[in-house]
Amino acid sequence: MAESESLKRLRFFTGQLLTAESFELEQKYFREKLKRHNRALHGFGIVSGLKVFAEAGQIIVAPGLALDCQGNELVIGTAVVVSPLTCDWPSAYVQVGFAEEYTDPVPAAGLAEPTENDACQPEMQQASTITESCELIIAEDNSNRGHRHLRARWLACGQPHALTIAKLKYSSHGWRVERGYRAPAIK
Repeated sequence: MAESESLKRLRFFTGQLLTAESFELEQKYFREKLKRHNRALHGFGIVSGLKVFAEAGQIIVAPGLALDCQGNELVIGTAVVVSPLTCDWPSAYVQVGFAEEYTDPVPAAGLAEPTENDACQPEMQQASTITESCELIIAEDNSNRGHRHLRARWLACGQPHALTIAKLKYSSHGWRVERGYRAPAIK
């Protein structure tokens, strides 16, 4: 969403019929406001943590917080070991991407009544929550390439893509973190 686009929010009044779409619009309004704030005032990059290091042949990402180009918060709460790298590239990039997962299914009113034999059928339930998380990605290309830096701030493009936080190099000793790579940071 471009910063110049208008946002629409719900106007409540007595007697109003509220639907699932009404509540989704309300959530979308506040989520887009936060994302717009993050993009315009902070740009994109690592806020804190998310150090990447190699230890005993494994690539580890430390806990931390970052913002992607859409303004999503990328939070890793505990250290994560990246799956063993099996690619044959001479170098690779560690990226963090925003992810959502529909979770916590509950019975949904208005769906066909379950019988004794199909009480646990998934089509009788709907996800009651959306869990926001991150996914670690190993890629051949740097997703931050081509982004502009202005007055000590990385300018967010607003497009959905992962944030590159480290570059890895392969040698005869295995994968190592390239010290010369500087991940975008929010200061």
